[in-house]
Amino acid sequence: MDASDPHQPSSPEQRPATRAPRETPWEVYWPRDLSATRSAIPIASFPPIVYFWPTMIALAAGAALQALGWAGAVTIGWLVTAALSFNLMVIVLDLDQKKFLIACLLGLLLGVVAWIAHDKEWAVLSSGAGWVAGLAPTYSTDALLLLFTAIAGLFLLGMMRPRFDYWRFEPNEFTHYVQPFGRDLSIPRQGSTVSREVPDLLEFFLLFGGGSLVIKREGQVVARIDHIPFLGRRMVALEAMLGVTRVQNQDPS
Repeated sequence: MDASDPHQPSSPEQRPATRAPRETPWEVYWPRDLSATRSAIPIASFPPIVYFWPTMIALAAGAALQALGWAGAVTIGWLVTAALSFNLMVIVLDLDQKKFLIACLLGLLLGVVAWIAHDKEWAVLSSGAGWVAGLAPTYSTDALLLLFTAIAGLFLLGMMRPRFDYWRFEPNEFTHYVQPFGRDLSIPRQGSTVSREVPDLLEFFLLFGGGSLVIKREGQVVARIDHIPFLGRRMVALEAMLGVTRVQNQDPS
């Protein structure tokens, strides 16, 4: 383009400044515009029911397959039972990096022992394995639909809470809002630190890089925000807003 073009800015100072994207409370569900400099970032804690999406998928898929006449009722029963058991384990146990590694090693050890027991025909272990293999858990289509409806209803109810109970992180303060009442708590940015923690690797995977945010002031924990989906993505914008040197990323171990 010709330098004499009147529509072309003659210097960087004359170019219009890029406006920071305006945040909305709906971003507690999905963070957007992470590469841009943000003036505020909404973050919320989700209830533990958010981890039950694998069970809902298993229930919905199982009910659909059985309604279509698929003859694998036992397979569906095992998948639904495994998904529900897995979600309950996530709620009960907290597996950090070390515990997760130990659990994986124990699972591998049990697999080796089971293989040796089958190969050597150990009576006790073989009978136990045979008993488990002989189980045939099944669910009727109505039972699958009822369980899906109950869990999905609680899931939707739990997903409504972050829209009305959330935090708003700004460069100068961190504010907790409870709608429709408004501001509930305000923490000054000066003297405060924000750290990311991953207390459970299973929760980390189920929330697609989720975790917890801990706000400390003068070394004391003043607020903790748990069960945050996509926290890894949110940290990009949070670090850009507060400054990389001011946000501490803690080792999940």
